[in-house]
Amino acid sequence: MPETSGRSSTRLEPEESWTVVTESPLKGLAFAREAGRILAWDEGNQLYLLNTHGEMTSSARSPNRVMAGAISDDGSLVAILCDHDEAGLLLLSGDLAVQAERAAPGEASFIATDPFGRFVAVGSRLGAVQLVSRHGRAAGRIETIQPIAHLCFVPDRAFVVGAAAFGMLAGIELEASRTPGRLEPEVAWQDRLMSNVGRLTSSGDGSMILASCFTHGIQRFDLKGRNEGSYHLGGTVSHAVPDFPGRTIAAATLEGELAIMNSAGNVRWRTRLDRPVVALEIDPLGRYAIHGRATGEITRLDFFGPEPGRREPAKPSRSTVGAGAGSRPGGGTGSVRNPDWSVPAVQTEDQAETAVLTVCDDPPCVAVFSSPNRLELFGMDGKKLGKGPETSGVGRILRTAPGWLAAATDRQVGLCDLRRGEQWKVDLRLVELTHLVIKPDSFGLAIVQERDRIGRATPAGRWIWKHELSTPIEDLAVGVEGFAAATTNDGRLLVFDPAGEMTPTGGFEASDPPFLIEAPEGSPPGLAWITLARRAQQLSGHTLRGEVAWTRRLPWEGWSLTRLGPYALVASADGRAMAFDGAGDVRIEGGPSGDANDVYGFDAEGRPVRIVRKEVHILCSGLDGRVRWRVVAGQPVGPCAAGRAGVAVMIGPNLAWFRNGGPT
Repeated sequence: MPETSGRSSTRLEPEESWTVVTESPLKGLAFAREAGRILAWDEGNQLYLLNTHGEMTSSARSPNRVMAGAISDDGSLVAILCDHDEAGLLLLSGDLAVQAERAAPGEASFIATDPFGRFVAVGSRLGAVQLVSRHGRAAGRIETIQPIAHLCFVPDRAFVVGAAAFGMLAGIELEASRTPGRLEPEVAWQDRLMSNVGRLTSSGDGSMILASCFTHGIQRFDLKGRNEGSYHLGGTVSHAVPDFPGRTIAAATLEGELAIMNSAGNVRWRTRLDRPVVALEIDPLGRYAIHGRATGEITRLDFFGPEPGRREPAKPSRSTVGAGAGSRPGGGTGSVRNPDWSVPAVQTEDQAETAVLTVCDDPPCVAVFSSPNRLELFGMDGKKLGKGPETSGVGRILRTAPGWLAAATDRQVGLCDLRRGEQWKVDLRLVELTHLVIKPDSFGLAIVQERDRIGRATPAGRWIWKHELSTPIEDLAVGVEGFAAATTNDGRLLVFDPAGEMTPTGGFEASDPPFLIEAPEGSPPGLAWITLARRAQQLSGHTLRGEVAWTRRLPWEGWSLTRLGPYALVASADGRAMAFDGAGDVRIEGGPSGDANDVYGFDAEGRPVRIVRKEVHILCSGLDGRVRWRVVAGQPVGPCAAGRAGVAVMIGPNLAWFRNGGPT
């Protein structure tokens, strides 16, 4: 075709066409080349379907953690691989409606679809690749010497190419079986590949097969497995994708470089992004690339800029594609927000990493306890309210009660009367303080030393009673009417009356010492304590004297038990959570959208939220996993605390505050 635009035939002038932002950090995306649809999934298990103009056409939320996804070239089939024993494979229609749910192979590692959405390949680290029809029926197996870690369907023929994580490349013919709906895979060739593989892609006819081999560059093979050389970008190549004819290649490195090459390996354009891409696709005609970064941005990059004499295009659009997300006044991207304020709180990053934070609700303030045993108080406007008493010893513990704050080490306890603005060191000689609960207005202080010496003391430092136990204490709580309770490593619940008289209650396994909290706000009369037996998967409510009032069976092992206002919140190691009221009824249940280190608080309407920290990301979501807001931090994310007023996080050496009800 004659060139009439005057544009250079070798020089590219790429420009960003649009950018959309997912509501959680992006995990991956896939491209339906014929249909022009982009499938994306994020850390919040949200699925998105976009068109090539950046407009969302459909969205859904997976009930389980999404591990990988694929979409057929014609857009008719979406396959999702989940972390679930019974429903690990989800087969969806082109508008994300569920068509079938099936169990996935153990240790499933990847998923791929053929161009026409007839078959799905599910790989496993344990062995063969399972082939499944679009209706979820078994359709065959691909067996190779080593487990296949990467697989791609060649678009214009019944052929797939697979690679092990290291050491093998294979071509497999897909012959139709005599049994309808089944395939008979036959390995056509296998070859040694002396490098690790991060991704495997193919041109339309399979004449160009590209293996992204990190420090070994991009290795190129033909359809018979012959190595035709390599391309080197000078970095660690993680993605290399050819267009349909194999004339243009988009490639990305772990160092954050993005490059466009021709089939001869000549780099026609390259740039450095602020963060490396986690996904990269290219238009089948080589007109644009689509890349996604972990921070959530999905960007279309048009390879050819405006022609000479034409008006410059408008500034690329930037929007949020999360369900229910909108734009912030004055710009921004919906769920992505900045702190309401940020102030220096410590001097070094080491101090920031080891600091302890808490948010006081009455009166509202934020406390930061950092080395060397320095307690700083900040108001809701970010201004310093003062310092706490100087303490000696090691370790840092912060505890709150209405109107009070305690900062403790293993040897001393400092008390702050927040309403009167007074502070002092409690006059007690302590040795290896391990547990502390404060209720200065009614009970005083409940203190455990060396895990086996428990006592009740006044705020002035006078012991009311003390006990030395024969077994270590697991958990400690203070209730009403001067009662306290503790669970021990031999499987007992101990209740202490106001004078320290002890009432033991059994019923727990010695190998499974239970967690313990005070009963939630608004619990039925007489209910005082709640315990969690983790391995037994049992939550129990107890009366003031320790008798069992009710028990509830959990569907999974609990990792933590937290008293959160009117809720007893149980969370698993993978982030699943259930919120119970004081009667033992489930009020809120959430899927696996966090981990064991999540922090829990409330939103502006008093609903429970979880704060998840993942690398540079801070996410505030409901227990159902729907993200309320998120932050992409420019410095390391450290300790975090949440209260009814908002969320406090250490970002680098600064204390950052996110007010509930603030801009989202």
